[in-house]
Amino acid sequence: MNWKYLKSFILTSLICLCAALGVYDYSYAQSSSSDDIEVYLGFRYKGAIDAVIISYYKDDRFYLPINELFTLLQIDSEQNGLKVEGTFTGDLSKYVLDFENLSAKLGNKTINLTQEDFILKELDTYITEEIFSELFQLNFSVNFNSLNLQLQTDQIIPVVERVKRDQTRRVSSIEGVEEEYYPLRGDRERKILSGGFLDYNITGNKNPEDYSLNVNSSIGLQLAGGSVQGSIFSNNSKESSSFRTFNLRWLYGFTDGSLVSKITLGQSNLSGVSNDPFTGIKITNEPLQFRRFFEDYEIEGNTFPDSEIELYLNNRLVDYQLADGNGRYRFLTPLFYGSNQMDLKIYGPSGQQIERNSRIQVPFTFLPKGEINYTVDVGMLDNPVLGSTTKDLVTQANTTIGLTNWLTSKFGIDYYYNENEQGNNIPYLSSRLSARVLKNYIVNVEGVSNAYYRSNVSAIFPNSSSLSFDYTNFFSSSRLFNNSDNSSQIITSAFYPFKVFGLSFDIRGSGFFRFREENTFNSYRFNLGTRIRSFRLQIAHSDRLIDDYNPFAFSNSSLVESSLTYTVPRKRSTPEALRGLFLRGQLNYLPSFSEIESVEFLASRTLFENGRAQLSIGKNYINGFSSVRFSLILDFNKARTNTIVNTFRGNYNYTQSVSGSIAYDPNYKNFLFTSRNQVGRSGAAVKLFVDNNGNNTFDEEDDLIPDGVINIGRSGSSTTTKNGVLYYTQLQSFFKYNMEMNKSSIKNPMLVPEIDQFSVITDPNTFKKIEIPFYMSGVIEGLVERKRLNENPQGIGGLKLILNSKTKDYRKELRTFSDGSFYDYEIPPGDYELFVDPNQLEILNVSSSPEKIDFVVNAIPDGDFVEGLKILLIPNNLEIEEPLDSVLLEPLTDISIEDFPAEIRQSPEIVTLERVLNTNVEKALRKLILAQNAFYVRDYEGALNNINQSLEFFKTAQGYALKGSIQYFKGDRIEAVKSWRLALRYDPDIYIPTLEELDQKVTVSSSD
Repeated sequence: MNWKYLKSFILTSLICLCAALGVYDYSYAQSSSSDDIEVYLGFRYKGAIDAVIISYYKDDRFYLPINELFTLLQIDSEQNGLKVEGTFTGDLSKYVLDFENLSAKLGNKTINLTQEDFILKELDTYITEEIFSELFQLNFSVNFNSLNLQLQTDQIIPVVERVKRDQTRRVSSIEGVEEEYYPLRGDRERKILSGGFLDYNITGNKNPEDYSLNVNSSIGLQLAGGSVQGSIFSNNSKESSSFRTFNLRWLYGFTDGSLVSKITLGQSNLSGVSNDPFTGIKITNEPLQFRRFFEDYEIEGNTFPDSEIELYLNNRLVDYQLADGNGRYRFLTPLFYGSNQMDLKIYGPSGQQIERNSRIQVPFTFLPKGEINYTVDVGMLDNPVLGSTTKDLVTQANTTIGLTNWLTSKFGIDYYYNENEQGNNIPYLSSRLSARVLKNYIVNVEGVSNAYYRSNVSAIFPNSSSLSFDYTNFFSSSRLFNNSDNSSQIITSAFYPFKVFGLSFDIRGSGFFRFREENTFNSYRFNLGTRIRSFRLQIAHSDRLIDDYNPFAFSNSSLVESSLTYTVPRKRSTPEALRGLFLRGQLNYLPSFSEIESVEFLASRTLFENGRAQLSIGKNYINGFSSVRFSLILDFNKARTNTIVNTFRGNYNYTQSVSGSIAYDPNYKNFLFTSRNQVGRSGAAVKLFVDNNGNNTFDEEDDLIPDGVINIGRSGSSTTTKNGVLYYTQLQSFFKYNMEMNKSSIKNPMLVPEIDQFSVITDPNTFKKIEIPFYMSGVIEGLVERKRLNENPQGIGGLKLILNSKTKDYRKELRTFSDGSFYDYEIPPGDYELFVDPNQLEILNVSSSPEKIDFVVNAIPDGDFVEGLKILLIPNNLEIEEPLDSVLLEPLTDISIEDFPAEIRQSPEIVTLERVLNTNVEKALRKLILAQNAFYVRDYEGALNNINQSLEFFKTAQGYALKGSIQYFKGDRIEAVKSWRLALRYDPDIYIPTLEELDQKVTVSSSD
């Protein structure tokens, strides 16, 4: 390398950088004293916009950027030279703002512009609030106190309409069809012994003749990685006492297994034809998490071409589309277990409105196509079968197969063995087919060898009417399945709602028919109900007939029940003591005797926000006695009490019960008391803390965060806090939950979590330990400069920068200040990239060097500070105009950096030198500006400290001139003169006032 050229280049660089400093300082002063002042305004609008815009303040008027605002509002706009034009919202009228010919037009409306109505800038055109209002009816206003921009308008704003549509037409609003889980933070912990939940219910009963004390408790632990739980019941009275256990079992769940999902040892219920309790072992591959989603269901049809069609599932909008040119439409919607109400709302192009409704049932016995579940039970019945004195050994196995999306089959075998019944121990084979027919009808056909066959049809229709018919034919007197010796039986019910003269009615009927060889037993019940405002009236008739099928042939068992209920509205005009009061009156009538059997009046009301009181008074006319019953339920969050006082035939009965749950958290050694049962469930113990030593673990050096909330997906959990730990209870065991940090719940906005979205798998009968470290968010600072032809780089204000996270869903827009600098805080730790908005690069016809900046914000207790981020904008047509030889003939002081060939400018030594010089100049400038600001407010000590630091970074004439002024006003005239002389050495043309002039100005200023 030619060191002569290098020496010349270094000297030239120094000269250029000094000149650049002068230009930089000059532009800053100009912007500060210019007629138009740059003002940053916050702009929030109806939840659809949250941005910061740059405006200008001039002559007591605000000028707002038309292109930027229209982009935010999603109004069509395009800049063509000195024109802004596009299509406005509403009637889609064309508009043109012509700043060359000083006119503006919207549709047929034209207004004249003046030079005072707008400001032309490189990146946008700024117009006054009055033009926005007069031309577009967009009434912008600026709040001086909060520096906020506000908008009031009756116009249709596209971005608001889009946000509304997105909120209502978002398929993801249906919870978890195929839920996507966040990264797993807490997997299953299979501990030998952990946790401990205890549910209890203690009930005491007292009457004049006897007393009793019942204790019913359930215990849950995690043992050998599984769940141990069971119930204990004891009863003590004057006459006797008893003690027994039930449902005592150990369950192990395989969260990642498909062949086996659960193994249960102990007391459980059979999964075959009968559901009898037994003690033994159960093995199954049925999912640990109950199924919610069944399948995707196709809906298609025809309507008017170009119609808008909305699909609602259970009154929630799930999809939206336009019919094609032939009027065809097609939806794929999820089906869930239970009832699925499908509503299609069609809006034709000429204003037609059509609604199509359907309801699809998915029984919980159905399996998705291709899935196979099995269950195997082996053990001993807990109770003898009717007619026997010994307990049977039992083995059962069944398999359920999803054959199609509308047909599921089940096959099984049940074998009961009793050593006292040799020859009668035979297996029972069973099979069942479940089908959905014609969308609304569910048909089940079931058969059990040597026992019975059964068929069932049920349906629910779009108007909520329903019917059910169940027929069973017994062909043997099985002690297991037909101990009543029936030959057949029928169970049927129907429900139908309707309206008469605008009033809503519903009618319900049910019947049970049992057939034997010698007689039949028939039970009926009919119910008619209606609602009138806050009143609900019901009339019901029930009867039981023997060998008679006439429901109007009243027997002695015939009973007519009528009731009227009323809930007092919670209006302000209603006395507070009566708000929400529930009242019910009931009358029972015996048609066969033409007498009133009984009447009863009941009143119930919520008390103290966590309790409920109920009083009922009744009279039985047939038996001639009265009764009064009072109950009071109080929920204290940690326990629940129920007090009942009952008088009957002159005697009283007093019952008092206390129930609740106690949980132990082994992670933080805390006991928790709650009124809700917890055995068989799970919980989470969450600790939020500031990780001062950066080891991701809470210890003595760290600080607890007392506030904070975590959102848990698909959970009805309750929350409590104890000793700085946030507890979530009522979670399902072995479940995988998505958890998300609610950042708005943290009072210090500078704190950010190490992870804000994650998932955990809960452990049974214990609390999942979750610790989330927080760190101070980072701060970034930098500069964007623009290089012009034959000019030194200058900062560019109002430029839009995009900040993207490489690892998280984080994106933010930044704006440069008038000197080209930018600054932002509350940046979460992570890897980022920063680049200039490509649209603005295109407008300015420049390229970014570098195209993007990659940097890391580290997670450290005091917050990371990333500075020195620098971007240079280079004109796309920048070229070297003269060869090197001709440049060398010019005087050294006229040499510029562009005059050197690329091989010299891009050499490592020069690049390093230039970077160091640029950094020092930038730091010197910042300290110079701080010194100026302090000087203007007469903080001379602060000003002197900043100017000394500025001169340490880079010595400039401006710096020494300001230092001399500071020293003069501090009274040190000798040092002031020395500084001014140094300023003249760096720049002989710089203006330095004489001491006489300064003395005169100070004297005049003091006298004023």
